Amino acid sequence: MKRAVKLGTVIGGLVALSACGYVDKYEEAVYDEEPRYCYRQLGSIQCFSEPVHRDAARLVNYYGPHPSRYDTPSPPDRLEPAAPRPVAFYVRDEEPIPDDSTVHPTNE
Repeated sequence: MKRAVKLGTVIGGLVALSACGYVDKYEEAVYDEEPRYCYRQLGSIQCFSEPVHRDAARLVNYYGPHPSRYDTPSPPDRLEPAAPRPVAFYVRDEEPIPDDSTVHPTNE
């Protein structure tokens, strides 16, 4: 019985220590690099020194710690939609009035 408890304690300790490791082999290889997080943008790729969590689906590559190791910021507060202030006047351009100089003669 004591042997099973000791074995369970050792296995549990190893499992707990393995949770503190790297996310994957790639992160282990690039963990000490200068942090760069590159995202696909319209027609190009843009890199940042910290992860941009709102663009996580467009992540192309990274160097340094995995983006999940950074705290995800809380989303900004949503603004309530509001109508613009009413105006007391209305500006309208005058209608163009054609004159004879704009009419071209026909070739007959």
